[in-house]
Amino acid sequence: MQDVPSLPTIRGGKNIPSTPISPEPSSPSSLAMASPSSPPYLSPQIMTGSSHDQSLSGEPEISPRRPPPRRSPSTALTVVSSDDGDKVSSRAKASEEVASKVEADGDVSSKEEDYEVANPPDRSTRTERIINDLLLLLCVVLMVLWPWIVFAIIKGNDGVQMYGRLAENYPNYPHEVAIVVTILGTANRLAATFLLGKIVVRFGQEKIALAKSGSVTVFGASALLAFRHASLVWGFGQWRQLTKGGGRFALLLLLVSYLAGLSLIPSGTAGLITPGEFNKTENLRGTELDFFSEDASCLAWLETNRVRNNCDWRSFGGTQYTTCLGENQMLDVLDSGRANMLSVIGITNETSALGQLGAEGTIRFLGSVKGVLPNGPNGVPAFNTLNPSLNPFANPSTRRQMVSYNYSLVQQGLESTVSCNYDTSSPIQYSAIEGGGPRLLASRGSCDPAAGLEDVLENIVEFATLNTNNTLTYWACKQRPPPGTLDPTYFIYLRGRVNYATSIGNITCKVSPMRAQTYSVDYLSLPGYFVAKPEPSPDSQSSRRATFSRYIEGGLNGLGALIWEAQNLSANLVAEAVFSLAAKTLNLSTFEPNAKYLELYAAMLQGVLEYEVSIFLHFILATDLPQQLDYPQATYSRLIYSLGENAPQTCLREITGSVTYSVRGWYISNAWTQAGLLLPMTLINLASLSLLIACFVIGKFQYRCQFDATDNVSLLAARVEGRQREDGGIEWRNKVKYNLVQP
Repeated sequence: MQDVPSLPTIRGGKNIPSTPISPEPSSPSSLAMASPSSPPYLSPQIMTGSSHDQSLSGEPEISPRRPPPRRSPSTALTVVSSDDGDKVSSRAKASEEVASKVEADGDVSSKEEDYEVANPPDRSTRTERIINDLLLLLCVVLMVLWPWIVFAIIKGNDGVQMYGRLAENYPNYPHEVAIVVTILGTANRLAATFLLGKIVVRFGQEKIALAKSGSVTVFGASALLAFRHASLVWGFGQWRQLTKGGGRFALLLLLVSYLAGLSLIPSGTAGLITPGEFNKTENLRGTELDFFSEDASCLAWLETNRVRNNCDWRSFGGTQYTTCLGENQMLDVLDSGRANMLSVIGITNETSALGQLGAEGTIRFLGSVKGVLPNGPNGVPAFNTLNPSLNPFANPSTRRQMVSYNYSLVQQGLESTVSCNYDTSSPIQYSAIEGGGPRLLASRGSCDPAAGLEDVLENIVEFATLNTNNTLTYWACKQRPPPGTLDPTYFIYLRGRVNYATSIGNITCKVSPMRAQTYSVDYLSLPGYFVAKPEPSPDSQSSRRATFSRYIEGGLNGLGALIWEAQNLSANLVAEAVFSLAAKTLNLSTFEPNAKYLELYAAMLQGVLEYEVSIFLHFILATDLPQQLDYPQATYSRLIYSLGENAPQTCLREITGSVTYSVRGWYISNAWTQAGLLLPMTLINLASLSLLIACFVIGKFQYRCQFDATDNVSLLAARVEGRQREDGGIEWRNKVKYNLVQP
């Protein structure tokens, strides 16, 4: 007779040998089961999982995720006969020793089984959960505050400027910058979604713990799931039912608003952190000569330091300047007159290049200079009078980071009207020069006192000029101001000889009283030129005070010197400048007079006079320096100090203006638009903050419920309680009972 063999017990994935069954007296039934035709294992009993789950089968039941248990020699199944009692006893003792060792390892195997649980319980201590909640609170507060802190810093500073390599290299990588900004905007959205989802889980735990039944309705569970995962968990077919319930419909609208707000978070973030170019504006202050000062000391100083028109070169501000008007400046003077002629015939996009003023490069003017001496960083460096404390150009780092800039200064210039006409006679007379031969000719004019005319050309008796077929001569007079007027009227006379006698003849030009006028002088860095435009609100005092006559008369002297210097053996450069422009742009004949020529001559003379007056002011300042002084090499403030005792402050006027420069950095172009884009993320984060505070108030940090009601496995294991409809439908108000896993 055979005994029933010992069977292995499987616990925790290990093979546990059971104690062999002692021999019992045989019974008829046992004998029948041990017939030779039966297999060695009769109705084995296999325990799987835990002691509460047993499976009986003809073969051992093996989990598909574990390999079949391997039997060691100590756990091998054997058939024990009754006459082998001693052998059975020894083997039983060995099996008991192995079984006791495996029992000691039972706790380890049970811990390994926890990783196979799809919804493990939360074993965090109360202290750990409080710390987690406080970290959540800190993160939510940061999410609420950081966009508005950045907004306030950028807006409060009118933009935050980049510096150094970042500013220089940023424009070279536009696509990379866009990628980084997009990633940051998406990360901000994910952070807001994650925090609200975590807090929704906490809120669901507190609400379930607060309920007496420890359950939640079907709609409540679906609402928690929707906000937890930021998705519409309800189908369109369910929306009609949701709209009929007031509370349910409100939650539906809240969810839709939440999803819409999430879609705007990347846009709001990108608008806040995307760098670009923006403009900064700062005020400028400086000084210049006052054209119409009535102070006696100023007038005396101007008279003492008037220009003598003696051609020479002097060093001033580190630059060599000529002390005569028009002659060594001929290219600049002609270019200024040409630019004024272009504006008369409707060409307004041409500039004049003034390269003799000592600027870095060439000073370019769109149109005429209007008698203005350009100031500021792109004007004449030696006469830059801008206050360094208000001047951003004085800071090399700031100027280096400027992408472009435009600055505007309200300066004084001259306003005049020149009109010309052909005349049958001229006050200019010719005479031979003794010993000069046929190539030289003397020209002089006379100002008729009976007509109220006076000489205006100081220290000039006659002009010795070349006697050619194309000779142009010049003279000027002034008419005493009539009663009730402040300034005299000036007359310019031009007379051509031989060929010019036909094409030019006798031209008389009337120069109306030249008045001081304020102009808005703008410098545009991208095209690189100045523009002088009449100030919309001119100085009301300029028409009530006389202009210092030396300004204008010095310009008339310079004009005579220019025409005399422009004469060569073949032609006169001033006349040829008018002829060439008329022939090319207006297709006029150069051999006969034309009314259009009169307009061009008037514009030419006006442009030359405006330039000469600005140069005249230039030399009034330069010639005041004593010869023994060490000439200043920096800004005009050094010059003002050097002139301290000699130049009265009443000869100076304040110039004002502003500079607008473009830099790279972060800025907010429209505060209301950007604030509107930040509002959705702020409301979402405030909602997270409110829910978290509600959790603190409701639960009082007791943590009576410690499972996630939105977990997918928990929902799959849950059951719906309550009455169901006849068609099997579940109502929104039915209760969801969760199958909780105990810790």
